[in-house]
Amino acid sequence: MKDKTRFSPAIAEMKQAILDCLSGLEKAYGYRKWVIEKKTGIPIDILTVLLKQLKIEGKVELIMTWDEDNGTPNGSGYCLTGNLNGK
Repeated sequence: MKDKTRFSPAIAEMKQAILDCLSGLEKAYGYRKWVIEKKTGIPIDILTVLLKQLKIEGKVELIMTWDEDNGTPNGSGYCLTGNLNGK
């Protein structure tokens, strides 16, 4: 059982904001960390920890991002679990 602190509601709210942000993506697409930061307003230092927790919980996963102009890899981003392939 996880410990509850006075910050638990704020952490849960930030995690939900991340999931809501990613839920708007089409399958096989992901957002880079800086895009999630901009869309949610969560500072990057906190966002990094929350994304890792969500990944451990199985709610998000890493996805390779591509430069659509020339078809080459362009880094990584995050998507909801199960949205890796476009099928």
